Amino acid sequence: MQRRHWLKLCVLAAAAPRRAWAEAQEIAVIVNPARDEGRLGADTLEAIFRTEMKTWPSGGKIIPFNFPARHPLRVAFDRAVLHMSPDEVARYWIDRRVRGGERPPRQVESTELMMKVIAKLEGGIGYVASSDVTDAVKVVARVRDGEVHAP
Repeated sequence: MQRRHWLKLCVLAAAAPRRAWAEAQEIAVIVNPARDEGRLGADTLEAIFRTEMKTWPSGGKIIPFNFPARHPLRVAFDRAVLHMSPDEVARYWIDRRVRGGERPPRQVESTELMMKVIAKLEGGIGYVASSDVTDAVKVVARVRDGEVHAP
């Protein structure tokens, strides 16, 4: 029993720097600059990234983008917006697939690709570290300290 406890502490200690880094980062939720939505709240973001909300209030299809499952920004974003851990997110999408629901948001591998895709697709929405935002996109929300805030 003591050995198992020690192993668990080692795993938690190894994950702590990555978790702390992601939680310390401010995340900017970004859209194409042509979007007129303005600020997006926590409930709207949750519906978008669960693919329950498929069209923008001002019209047009929503195309959400995520980073890969274990990417530190994705983990922090999912915890703040979807209120789920990586394992819970994986189970959620498996359940949706089994029940014939919507597919998960598309994945991009890098910040550079996220910025390019969102800048080109009028319906695109994604997120990056706030420090990586450029004029090519529009910030509609920020995730800081595990909560969604106004841009």
